[in-house]
Amino acid sequence: MSRKNKADHTPVEVENGFRQFDLCLSIVEYYLHPDRPFALRQGHILDLQKEAVQGIEEDAGRLRTLPVAITASKHAPPEAHLIQNQLTEFCDYINDNWHEKTAFYLSAYAMWKLNWIHPFSDGNGRTARALSYLILCLKLGYLLPGSPTIPAQIEEDKSHYIEALEKADAAFTAGVIDIAEMETMIKAMLARQLLGIIEAADGR
Repeated sequence: MSRKNKADHTPVEVENGFRQFDLCLSIVEYYLHPDRPFALRQGHILDLQKEAVQGIEEDAGRLRTLPVAITASKHAPPEAHLIQNQLTEFCDYINDNWHEKTAFYLSAYAMWKLNWIHPFSDGNGRTARALSYLILCLKLGYLLPGSPTIPAQIEEDKSHYIEALEKADAAFTAGVIDIAEMETMIKAMLARQLLGIIEAADGR
């Protein structure tokens, strides 16, 4: 596993990325209905990961059973037997703080913590980014307009994303949750995404 700075995906991975993003948007649209209150479930995460690695990994949509290491990172993901409880706690944290925390905080937390848990043999980053965007949209209450989207911007250049992950990892190792850098990144990328609407309206 590695946190690559530049995307280098096969045609299958690219096609999977489109399908994963379509699923992300479909989930958002489903839960925007007033009679369907959102609560994060492990099934949402598994479904997103399955789309990311379908046709690439035999265990698509299933939790890893072996240890993994992240190249060029000091973080050692939890052992496989701990993943189920880690994911349960992760979902509970998002749900318990849904009304108390901001959209940027929850989105940043999801992007960092799912990467930290690293529950799959592949597709962890792509799934964390899709889930983060899903949570941002649902917390704000609508599908975010504009382009390039936040996930697309990260695919273009992962440097700030990697920096934010590493800062959050280091803080957690020290015993605190500090995802401020991830929040800053998401805010800046959302601003760029929304600017795309202005530029389109201005004929640029």
